[in-house]
Amino acid sequence: MGSTRGSASVASILLVLGVLGVVVAGVTVWPLVAASGQEDVAERKATAVVVEPRPCGPRAAGDVVEVQIDGETRRATFDGCGHTRGQRLDVMVPARATRDLRVTPVKEQDSELEALAWRTHVVLLTLAAVAGGGFGLLLGRR
Repeated sequence: MGSTRGSASVASILLVLGVLGVVVAGVTVWPLVAASGQEDVAERKATAVVVEPRPCGPRAAGDVVEVQIDGETRRATFDGCGHTRGQRLDVMVPARATRDLRVTPVKEQDSELEALAWRTHVVLLTLAAVAGGGFGLLLGRR
C-alpha cells in the first residue's frame, strides 16, 4: 500500500514538472511568434552626411545631417554629437518623416535565429534547474 502512494507522489511531481516545462517554453517563444507577424516598420535604415557638427556637452542638441528620403535630401538632427563635417553615418529614419526630423544611430540587432537560440538556452537552463529540484525532492522522500 505504501508503494502505491509513493508512485502517485512521483506521478504528481512529474506532472507538475511537465506542465511547468510547457509553460516556460511557451512564455519564452511567445514574443518571437508575436513579433514575427508585425511587418509594420516604424524606421528604415539610411546613410546621412554630417553638415554641421556640434560639440558634445550638457546642452548638446545633436549634429545636423543631410539624409536622402524618397529621393529628396532633407536636413535632420542626429541623436549624437562630436562628429566631423562630411562624415558618413548609418542612421535610422522614421517611416513618417515630419518637419522636425530627428534621426538616430543604427543599433546592431541580433538576428531572429540568435534570439531564438538565446531563448532556447534560457528554457533549457530553467528546465534543468526545475528537473534537478524535482529529482532532489524524489531523493529526499526515500
